[in-house]
Amino acid sequence: MLKNEPFLWEVEATRDRACLMLHGLGGGVYEMQLLGDYLYQRGLTVQGINYPGHDRPSPKMPASTWEQWYGHALATYQALAQRYQAISLVGFSTGCPLALHLAANYPVERLVLLSPYFAIRCYWYLLVPPEVYLHSFLGKWIADLPRLALPIRDRAMRQQAEAIAFFQSFNLSAVRSASELIALAKAELPTIQSPTLIIQSPKDTVVDPSGAKLVYNTLGSAEKRLHWLRQSDHIISLDVEREEVFQEVGCFLGLPT
Repeated sequence: MLKNEPFLWEVEATRDRACLMLHGLGGGVYEMQLLGDYLYQRGLTVQGINYPGHDRPSPKMPASTWEQWYGHALATYQALAQRYQAISLVGFSTGCPLALHLAANYPVERLVLLSPYFAIRCYWYLLVPPEVYLHSFLGKWIADLPRLALPIRDRAMRQQAEAIAFFQSFNLSAVRSASELIALAKAELPTIQSPTLIIQSPKDTVVDPSGAKLVYNTLGSAEKRLHWLRQSDHIISLDVEREEVFQEVGCFLGLPT
């Protein structure tokens, strides 16, 4: 069963490697739970966190900033680095620019980016880019938007996730802050040298899949790979191809199948 509770699952037999898992905007650590368990069962210490503004149930998603999310991620990374020789990062959606910013400034053994958020998916009926619509038009009049069904095609898993998700809205101030983080991460991409795996679905209804291509083409890493799924929506760590995601990530991190 999914839970929206931070976790630290430590493998006592080895103290050389650990993995920090970073969730998406308006989501929670439940997005990383099943993948984290898969990695832990194969011998890797894993830690998943909830960012400030994402750490307790609320009628509406609270306002929070990327600096607050990054500060918590960095503090967790530094605590892990005191106990483990090498830290890998797994980011999902907005967790990807957070992971990239961290990798641009601190040693990261390996970097995994799931459905990286670099642009909102554009639909034909919007006359301006979605970010402009959210920030300039709606942002002047309302503080948040209602969240509809979670972007998971697996119906049973979607029902589980919706039952434990903390919010039923998106805070537009937090969305604007995420855009500031994305601009920063884009500028840092050529400086990042960590081996990187990117996994993206072309049927993602939330982020523009071209963001995965942008990251792949701009990253300074000598070792990088972009893996395309076929059927999943945005939350690929919980969707119909999650086992494929688990295996790809586990293999990339050097774990037994």
